[in-house]
Amino acid sequence: MTKKFRFMVRLLAVVLAVVMLSSAVYLAVEADHDCSGDDCAICRQISICENLLKSLGLAGAAAAISAAFTYTVCRAILPCAEMNGTLTLVALKVKLSN
Repeated sequence: MTKKFRFMVRLLAVVLAVVMLSSAVYLAVEADHDCSGDDCAICRQISICENLLKSLGLAGAAAAISAAFTYTVCRAILPCAEMNGTLTLVALKVKLSN
């Protein structure tokens, strides 16, 4: 990976963490507000923050499960392929002298 790509990945992770943290803080701060009724802007914002946290949590869980599955499958398949290629006399450092 290039340095620019790594930087962008880290930046995206930081931005995602800030968004999730700010949503959680907003929910904690505004939990005991005085509701003005059905058209309460704070209640609407709290609902949006809850939906954001649920969707990001679900997306994170799906990404983690797919990464774990991919890693497990690759670890199961690749050792067999590596074993077939490494069992040569040169790889085993067998001295071939008369």
